[in-house]
Amino acid sequence: MKLLRAWALRLAGMLLQRGRERELADEIEAHLQMHSDDNLRSGMSPEQARREAILKLGGVESVKEAYRERNTVPFVENLLRDIRFSTRQLRKNPGFTWTAILMLALGMCASVAVFAFVDADADPAAALSESRPAGWRIRTCSRFVHDATSRILNTLTGRSSTKS
Repeated sequence: MKLLRAWALRLAGMLLQRGRERELADEIEAHLQMHSDDNLRSGMSPEQARREAILKLGGVESVKEAYRERNTVPFVENLLRDIRFSTRQLRKNPGFTWTAILMLALGMCASVAVFAFVDADADPAAALSESRPAGWRIRTCSRFVHDATSRILNTLTGRSSTKS
């Protein structure tokens, strides 16, 4: 149950990120101010006190990064960041975008067409019958692919194909 609660909090942390960033910045600033005040009371100059406070805290950015990793799901956050970046890049280059979409569509259409021909040529009588044994499609397609591959290899090597 604790694991489920932790994941739910992490996902909520991703959705409520802006408010948490402000809270985190305020919290870090409060800690820095407390450490700076302690250093000022010990006799340091304000610049030296602030610098020592940052060093004692371990660096502001490293603390923020550790907090973000603990309170979000880094994989999902990186995935969303990558999707936003790729969308921005595709909007910048509409010519490339349309070329990529066209190539993907043509590739999918070609795959569907080839499969339709292979499926129809594999066993046309089986497509009409209602009672089919389990796995009939896999067996007929694999037999067809094996025969076609053998014919192509025999043609390339110059051997004559003999059917048994």
